[in-house]
Amino acid sequence: MIDLAAHRHRATDPALDFCLWPYERPSSPGKDALRTSALLWHSFEVAGNSHRMIPLVEAIRAAFGRFATVWGLKWDGRALSWEFYFYDYRREQRRRNVADFLGATAGVLPTSLGAPDHVPYFMFSVEVDGQTESLDQIDLYIGNPGSTVSSGICYGWTGQAMELRNFYFFFDAMEEAGAIRAKLTESAHMPGEPEDLTPWLWPQVQAQTIVVANKRQRDGIYFSRIGVDDLMFCADRLAYPEPIRAFLTRHRDALAHHLYDVGWDWEWRDGAPVPVKGSFYGLL
Repeated sequence: MIDLAAHRHRATDPALDFCLWPYERPSSPGKDALRTSALLWHSFEVAGNSHRMIPLVEAIRAAFGRFATVWGLKWDGRALSWEFYFYDYRREQRRRNVADFLGATAGVLPTSLGAPDHVPYFMFSVEVDGQTESLDQIDLYIGNPGSTVSSGICYGWTGQAMELRNFYFFFDAMEEAGAIRAKLTESAHMPGEPEDLTPWLWPQVQAQTIVVANKRQRDGIYFSRIGVDDLMFCADRLAYPEPIRAFLTRHRDALAHHLYDVGWDWEWRDGAPVPVKGSFYGLL
């Protein structure tokens, strides 16, 4: 059992989404309110790899501080994995970079990768699973000038080459419904243009922002700034492991002062979009 006292909310805690952009809390934290880090530590326990993952996140926190790193809890139907996202919107003048990460984690996540810090990225990320012995790829995110909406491009750095991984686009969920539809249906993975997009947009989920991503082998959709009940709905629909869903249900009130971000990649099977990988996000 994790020590919940170590993850209690404090009045000075910031409210930040998965882009590290501030939001207005949906409710006031109660006396037993929890940080989203409680979900992360619990996921390590569920996966049985706390002994591997906690030293990594502690090294990250020591180097970058609290609330400066976004974590994503991934589920592909077979195993959990974790992605960590490091932002610095100053780009070339950034103070948080890949070299800092590699130096901070060398003792717990060895790698032969160099730091491509000549690239004008505003964010980079690394993904690990419970069996990761060394890091073999770092994803870099750069801007996408010319787009009519907020968007970005992701490249994967393997030490030998930069591989284009995905494009993603942000839309206001209430004001840009037509653009969301157009972006979703303009896809090589979608046969035709379906009249009903509820299999993708999940009307039960009330998001402030919708993000559509075009990836190498499939497309993805993200619901940004949703409430804890919507998070629980998504975790059920994406079939997260039962202990993860049970923890959310048990601590629902203690987590209700946060807004959350959830994403899922889909494939077209038997006439319907099927989730093949889900993710939800919090702060380290």
